[in-house]
Amino acid sequence: MFKKSLQLLVIISFLCFQQSCWDGSDSNIQPYVRPLEIVKLSENDFLHVSYLKDGKGGYIPCNGFFRKEGSEVFVFDTPLNDSISEQLIAYITRDLKSEIKAVMVSHSHNDAAGGINAFVKANIPTYASLKTTQLLAKDSIFLSHSFEMVDSLFLGTNKISMFYPGAGHTNDNAVAYIENDHILLGGCLIKPVDGSKGNLADASIAEWSNTIRKVKETYPNTRLIIPGHGRRGGEELLDYTIRLFEDNFAKVSKSLLY
Repeated sequence: MFKKSLQLLVIISFLCFQQSCWDGSDSNIQPYVRPLEIVKLSENDFLHVSYLKDGKGGYIPCNGFFRKEGSEVFVFDTPLNDSISEQLIAYITRDLKSEIKAVMVSHSHNDAAGGINAFVKANIPTYASLKTTQLLAKDSIFLSHSFEMVDSLFLGTNKISMFYPGAGHTNDNAVAYIENDHILLGGCLIKPVDGSKGNLADASIAEWSNTIRKVKETYPNTRLIIPGHGRRGGEELLDYTIRLFEDNFAKVSKSLLY
């Protein structure tokens, strides 16, 4: 099924909302070699995970996602670079025998858009918030579609909504929502439960919690959330992220009074 040159691992993992369910018995799995890992969550839903070196000899897993409906696929966030994205494109088009209808990147950092040029060169429609497209254009990366607040597309009969809720992890971060299945793709805006604050270099800490509240109000029936890093879950990820940055801002604000 796979050529070793693809350096790609497929893990079969059927989605459970109460606990993690893993099945590593697929006889077609090749030996595990970074940089790309694909996790099958259900018949239609997959994670793609690439690994960012942390400077301490370890790796930080970066979550992306793709949804398959019939022979069409929607990709959310890219792997870390174009070479790894080419592996993902090859897997979807060759092994899944599917066409990538669109790719959306949640923000301009490498763990979301580092491999976007591979999709651009393949003439795959590319989506991002207007702020993200403007930032990428500074690096001569030009996306085909941008939205100021909202946009949507259909994958078969399944509507996928795209939403810019405001600043948080970055000033340009956006999310996507698969409406039929109530799946929220949060990128680095949403933190896993017990996760750290992460990279704050471009963050708007004062706005982050309220931005998450907007997401929660816009998508009140969310069943599954995929964060940019760490373990997936339900609405508890939104609540945790709100508390994480609300508490942080309260502490900072209080310290300024003295």
